[in-house]
Amino acid sequence: MKTRLKINPSYSALGDWLSRLPDDFGRGAVIYRGRNELRRFTAPDGTDLVVKRFGSLPLFRRVIYSTVVRSKARRSFDFGNRYIDLGFDTPTPVACIEIYRGGILADAYFVSLHSSAKPLFEPLVKSERFDSALADDVAQLMVDLHSKGAIHGDPNLKNILYSRGDDASVTLSLIDTNRSSFRRHISKRAALNNLMRVSHRRDLMRQIAGRYATLRGLDPIKTVDKVFASLNRFERNRTFRHRLKHIFGIN
Repeated sequence: MKTRLKINPSYSALGDWLSRLPDDFGRGAVIYRGRNELRRFTAPDGTDLVVKRFGSLPLFRRVIYSTVVRSKARRSFDFGNRYIDLGFDTPTPVACIEIYRGGILADAYFVSLHSSAKPLFEPLVKSERFDSALADDVAQLMVDLHSKGAIHGDPNLKNILYSRGDDASVTLSLIDTNRSSFRRHISKRAALNNLMRVSHRRDLMRQIAGRYATLRGLDPIKTVDKVFASLNRFERNRTFRHRLKHIFGIN
């Protein structure tokens, strides 16, 4: 077995503790348990951390992540730093830990600072009357991302967190960044397809897409229509895939 530890230089003093983290993962406080698992830890120096253990993958995917493509943990670490360099807020990456057996990736962890920010899903999707100002903030964030060549692979409102300062100012923060991509130029079509992924709630998306269009100097009506067309196609394809899986008994 071989362990690869990539650590933020600011937290190099935690190196020995981080190297033991895979063995101690079960001792952390559970935040979320699903395909991936998140647990909260307090490091020996008092640093409040969140550790994400990525779910098991089929052999061919593990081989790819061992030879051709960076693992999800490594991309989370690298892309988190990339977002910070671009001026966006995201929980500070502390480390990524990759466990290899026989030269093949067997387990992977991403460690970041804990954030007290909350997902936007509650005030924007679950609320009967969504927070209009926060919706505009999301539109501005998406404009800023696209103008800097960043595509968040899953910008749904559980992956965009918000916090309010003492002066009531709002800070938006990005999580689950491992599927991101960074480009010199993002086409309008790619940008709107990415924007479509923010939410399935139509009245909310009408405001976000309209505001996005205004900020980018696009036609708001045409932009909303294009985003809704993409969203409709996405939902139809998703329904079709789910039906196929049900027919063939695929979980």
